[in-house]
Amino acid sequence: MSMSVTANVMMDGSTVLSVRGEIDHSNAATLRQEIVSAATDRRPSSLRVDLGLVTFLDSAAVGALVAAQREAGAEGVRVVVWRSSPFVYRQLRIAGVHELLGAPAEPDGDHIAF
Repeated sequence: MSMSVTANVMMDGSTVLSVRGEIDHSNAATLRQEIVSAATDRRPSSLRVDLGLVTFLDSAAVGALVAAQREAGAEGVRVVVWRSSPFVYRQLRIAGVHELLGAPAEPDGDHIAF
């Protein structure tokens, strides 16, 4: 299962990047570029990254999210994790970056654990 990223502009002017699939060392850099590009090209008020359909992410993926948030922040765009599957939330919490990334405090109950 590869990764796909789709961008949608919301009514409030924010942009949502919906990521699905698996994020690992082979495509983490692509995810970082997608997030930074969306932030710099669109300049939204905020950029929400929806990880609700991500089934796997590793330390490279976590690093890519943190790096993308830092790069976008330098451009004045706030990047937050808007939704996360229970697996993703657990990985972000273990890495100690769930608060930094603004991941919801509780895993989204609407999502099925994989």
